[in-house]
Amino acid sequence: MMANYLNVYNFIPRVLLFLLSVLTLSECLYEDQVGKFDWQQSFIGDLKFAFGDASGKRGIVATELNVVAALNLKTGNILWRHVLERDGKIEYMSMTSSGEAIIVSQGIKSLVRAFDPVTGTLSWEWTVPSSLPVNRVLWAVSTDKLYAVTLNDGVGFAVQQFNMRTGALIGKWQNTAPWAQKDRCGLSRDILACFSGKNLHNIRFSQSDVKPVTLELSQSIAQLQPVKSGDKPGVFVDFESTGTVKSSQVVFFAEQGQSNVQCKTLSSPAQWVTYDSSQKSNALLQFSQKNEELHVIASDCVSGRKLEDLSFSIPWPTSLQPQLKTVICGPNKDDLSLCRLLLRTSDEAVTLLQYIGKVLWVREEALASVVAAEMMDLPVSDKDAAIEKEFDSKEGDYSALAGLLGMFGRRLVSQALQLQHLVQAVLGLHEPHQPSGQRADLVRDDFGLHKMIVLATKAGKLFGLDNFNGEIVWQKMLLNVDTSSMQLFVQRTTRHGPYPAQCSLLLKDKDSKESVLYTFDPMTGLGNRKNLGYRALQTMLLPVMDAESLRPILLLDSSEKVHIEPRSAISLADSFASSLYIYVADPATGVVRGYTFAQSTSERLVAARVWEVVFQPESQTLVNVVGKNPQERVHSQGRVLGDRSVLYKYVNPNLVAVVTQGTDTLHKFVLNVYLLDAVSGAIVFSISHKRAREPIHLVHTENWVVYTYFSEKWRRTEIASIELYEGKTQSNSGSFSSLIAPPQPLVERQSYILPAVVQAMKPTVTEKGITSRHVLVGLATGAVLELPWMFLDPRRPVTVTPEMREEGVIPYMPELPIPPESIINYNKSLPLISGIHTAPSGLESTSLVLVYGLDLFYTRVAPSKTFDLLKEDFDPFLISMVLVGLGLASYTTKRLASRKALKQAWK
Repeated sequence: MMANYLNVYNFIPRVLLFLLSVLTLSECLYEDQVGKFDWQQSFIGDLKFAFGDASGKRGIVATELNVVAALNLKTGNILWRHVLERDGKIEYMSMTSSGEAIIVSQGIKSLVRAFDPVTGTLSWEWTVPSSLPVNRVLWAVSTDKLYAVTLNDGVGFAVQQFNMRTGALIGKWQNTAPWAQKDRCGLSRDILACFSGKNLHNIRFSQSDVKPVTLELSQSIAQLQPVKSGDKPGVFVDFESTGTVKSSQVVFFAEQGQSNVQCKTLSSPAQWVTYDSSQKSNALLQFSQKNEELHVIASDCVSGRKLEDLSFSIPWPTSLQPQLKTVICGPNKDDLSLCRLLLRTSDEAVTLLQYIGKVLWVREEALASVVAAEMMDLPVSDKDAAIEKEFDSKEGDYSALAGLLGMFGRRLVSQALQLQHLVQAVLGLHEPHQPSGQRADLVRDDFGLHKMIVLATKAGKLFGLDNFNGEIVWQKMLLNVDTSSMQLFVQRTTRHGPYPAQCSLLLKDKDSKESVLYTFDPMTGLGNRKNLGYRALQTMLLPVMDAESLRPILLLDSSEKVHIEPRSAISLADSFASSLYIYVADPATGVVRGYTFAQSTSERLVAARVWEVVFQPESQTLVNVVGKNPQERVHSQGRVLGDRSVLYKYVNPNLVAVVTQGTDTLHKFVLNVYLLDAVSGAIVFSISHKRAREPIHLVHTENWVVYTYFSEKWRRTEIASIELYEGKTQSNSGSFSSLIAPPQPLVERQSYILPAVVQAMKPTVTEKGITSRHVLVGLATGAVLELPWMFLDPRRPVTVTPEMREEGVIPYMPELPIPPESIINYNKSLPLISGIHTAPSGLESTSLVLVYGLDLFYTRVAPSKTFDLLKEDFDPFLISMVLVGLGLASYTTKRLASRKALKQAWK
C-alpha cells in the first residue's frame, strides 16, 4: 500500500507540470506577431476639469467623454484611466482634503465617486438621490462634507449637506435670495456668489443663518467664474464690453467682519487667479497673444503692478486660444516660478508649460473625436519617379529626334540617381529628405502597405499619420468651422503623377452656417479654404476625371441649385449628365427625394425631381440611410452551388438601405428596413422587426446587407443578414440599369444572436475583391471581432445536405460564437469605439484596418489567409540550394541523354 501511495505522489507533480507547460504554450500563441503590424494610441478626450495632486507629479483630469485619468507630468503619459458610463457626463470634480479625486457624474443613475490619485482605485461610491437634478445643481466640497446647492430662479436656493463618503444626508436648509439664478451664480469654497447688474451678491451657504452681502462694482457684470485655486474664496467677473474694449476684475471674499479685496480692473480678461502666500498678495495671470507669441503676464492683484520675475513669453501659434485649467505647484506652493501650467487649447490639445516658459509636452486629444478617416497611398520615391518619367512621352517635343534625346537624357539622370542611392546604402548614409522635399521614409512600398492616414476630427483639426507607427506627420487647424456634418472626399490619389494628391473636406461656417470647402494635399496638409456662399444639401463625387486626373465634386444646395467644384468641370459633368442621379433624405420630414440631371446644359447643371418617398414622421423616424461604396469591386457575379449551377447575385449599384424607427401601441418599438433604388425610387424589399429598437449599425456591400439592433422582447443584441439574388439566369451580364425594370430579386434572410453590444461595423475590402469579405464588429467590451461571412450567411439550414456541405454552408445555430482568436486587437481593449475604417493594400489578401474612438488602433487582416505571400518560416537558402541542385541535375541529365543518343545512333 505504501508503494501505491508513493506512485500517486510521484504522478501528481508530473500531471501539474504537464498542465503548466500546456498553459504556457497557449499563452504564447502568436506572441511574435504582437505589435509587429499593429499599434495603439490612448487618449482621454477634451479636457473639462483638471487638478494637481499633493506631490505635484500627477495631474488628475476629467474630460467631456466621461473619462477620469491621471497624467504623468514629466512625460504626459496616462498613468491610469477610467472610462465611465457611455451615456454619462461629469458635472463636477474636485480634490478632497485627503487628496482623493471626487467626481459627480450624471447619467441613468447619477453617482458620486472618489478615486485614489496614485493607483486610480475606487475609494467609495454612492448614488445621488433621484430627486436631485445633477445638471442643475452647484456642487462644493468642504472637509468631509459635500454640498449640493439648488437654485430656484428669482426665489432663493436650497442646500443639501451630504457625508462625502457614505452619502448620508446630514443637513438641509433654504435661503431666500431673489438674485439667485443658475446662469448668474457660482460656488467658490463655501461662498455662493451671484450678480445682477452692477451688484455682486455673496453668502456663505454652509451656514443657514448668515445674511447675504452685496458689493457694488463700477460696471455692469456680464459673466462670473469662481476662483478654483488659492487660499481665499473669490470670483472672477467679466464686465459688459463697450465696443471692442473688454475689462474684468477679481474679488476675494473675506471672513466675517473683514473687508473684501477688490483687485484692480484689468483691460483684458484674465484666465486664472492664484494666491502667492510668500508675498502675501494675489498674483493674477493673464494671457495675451501677439506676433506668434504667448505672453503670460503676472500682476499684483491690488496695485495692478506687473511682476516681471513671474512673467514670460513663449512661441505660440496665434490661431490657438489657450485656456488655463490648473496651476500645479506641488510642495513648492510659495514659489510660483516652480509651478507648471496645464492648458487646454482651442484644438482640444492638452499642453503643460513650465513656468519659466518651456513647453514640456503636448497631447493631441482631438484624435479622441475622429469623424472621418481615409488611407492614402504614399507617393513614389524620387528614384522610382525618375524611372517612370523616363518612359513618359507626354513631356517635351514629340518629334522622333527630340523624343529620343529626351529619353536618353532622362535615362542618364535616372541611372545617376540610382547610383547615388546605391552608394548611400553601401556607406550607411541616409538623407532625411529627398530632393523633392518629401521625407525619405514616406514613400510607397512594393506591396502598398505603407500609407498616409488622413483624419478629420470634431474639433476641426486635420491630421496626417504614418500608418506604420502612428506618428503625426502633419496637422492643420481649421478656424471658425462647424463639424457637425463633415464629409471627406478623395479627388485625386498619388497614382496620377506629376499631379499631387488632393482631398477636400466639406464643413460649415460657424457664423453664417454656409458650406466651406477646404482643399488640401493629404501628404503635407497644405491647402486653401473656400467659402461656397450657400448651404450644401447633398454632395457626390463624380465618377469621371478631368484633364488633370481630378474627380470633381457635385453639390446640391438648399434651393436645389447644382454646383461643381472646381467650376471648370461643368462641361465634363454635362457630358454624362443624362446618366447621373442623386438622392436627398431629410430626417426631419421623413422625405427621400430623387433627382436627375438630364436637363443640364454645357453652361449650367439642372436638377429635376423624378421621385419622392415619404416616411411619415408621426409613425416612423428616419434613422439611417446607407448606400454602397461606389469604388467597391465585385469579383464574382454569382455563387456556385453544390449541384454545379450558378446563383447570380443581384448587384444593383443604385441600391440604398433606409432604416426607420417607429412605434405602435401593441409592439412599442418597430424597426423597418427598406431597400430603395435611388434612380427609380422603387422599394425593392422591406422588412419589419417588432419590439426592436436602436442602436442600429448597418453594413451594405455587394448583394448583401447586415445590420444589428436591440431586441426589446428578449433583451439582447440580434444581427440580421439579407442576401439578394437574381436567380439561376442573369438578366444583363454587361451592366445594370434601374431604368429598365429589373426582375425582382430572390431574398434570403436570417437572424442571429450576438452575445455582445455592438458599437461599430465595417466590412473588409481588398483591391480586386477576390478575397472573402469579413465583417469587423466593434464591441462595447473594447474588442474588435472579425466575423466571417459564412457565419452570417442567410442560407445556413438547420440540416445540411451533401450539396450544401460541398458548397461550404455550415448548419444554422442561433447564437454566433465570439472565439478569442477572432479578436483582432487581442488583449488591447479599445473603449468607446465610434468607427472602423478599412482600406485595400497592394496585396489582394490583406486589408488595412483603423479603429477609432477614444483610442486609435491600426492593424492588418487577411480574411482568406495570406495566399499571395510566402510564409515567415520560408527558408530562402534552402530553396536556392534546391533550385541550384535541380539546375545542375537537369544539365547533367541533358548531357548524359545526348551522349546516350549519340552512341545509339552509331550502332
